[in-house]
Amino acid sequence: MQIRPLSKSDLPAVKTFTDKTIGLNYFSLQELQECHDKSLSSGIMCSFVLENESGIQGFRLAYPPGTWSKGKGSKLRSDLWQVPLESVGYFQSLFLADSAQGQGWGPRLSEASIESFKKLNTKAIITHAWKESPNNSSIRYLTKFGFKSVTTHPEYWVDVDYECVLDGKPCRCTAEEMIKYLEEA
Repeated sequence: MQIRPLSKSDLPAVKTFTDKTIGLNYFSLQELQECHDKSLSSGIMCSFVLENESGIQGFRLAYPPGTWSKGKGSKLRSDLWQVPLESVGYFQSLFLADSAQGQGWGPRLSEASIESFKKLNTKAIITHAWKESPNNSSIRYLTKFGFKSVTTHPEYWVDVDYECVLDGKPCRCTAEEMIKYLEEA
């Protein structure tokens, strides 16, 4: 398996992967194009894919400061952060195929994004963790990775038009807004 920067040619395969692992139409192809564009700043790509000979096995979507204004939902509490929105990157999504989980690929994908963020003088990273993830894996992963809770957003994805793998449509899952401050930004 290898990690490499996300490219436009990856988008159809990423869509197929997300339809299968997250829920049908969580991302449209047009939205993935926008994700790709938001991931790039000053020639530095902040989103990465994990692949093997079978294709996409995971990805990390990450947006550098100045390219984004909100997450997949619409709620942010930047008033609770210690740095201004203009200096904060965003971790949009991290998903791995079942066969790639538990092998350290998630942290490696995230570290690749963080290295790109540091090149762009990012001061912190904000994200929304899925509270209902199996075994609380989303929040546990982010906490282990140095993220701290900011606030909770009930029904964060309720306005996203997709079929949630947990509760169907609309998605009534809860998001935990979390932040990681980068010391060497």
